[in-house]
Amino acid sequence: MSLVHLVGRESGLDACLRYVGPDDAVLLFADGVYAANRAQKTTATVLAIKDDANARGVPIESPVVAVGYDRFVNLVVSHDASVTWT
Repeated sequence: MSLVHLVGRESGLDACLRYVGPDDAVLLFADGVYAANRAQKTTATVLAIKDDANARGVPIESPVVAVGYDRFVNLVVSHDASVTWT
């Protein structure tokens, strides 16, 4: 089963990464984008909402991918379930 892990706060990333599977994706949104730098150290697919990062002055660098809300919707639809970490 593939999951989208939605991380809305920086503190949620560490807990999330303990449960990420090989087919999962991690999406940083809202204050979760502050964890983008730490998320670079994982092998999981990590994406961040570009508008949230820009609003907070957080640069998004590879391997984290900056995406729009349309990609967010596609992630949710293309995975079996989602989990929100706060």
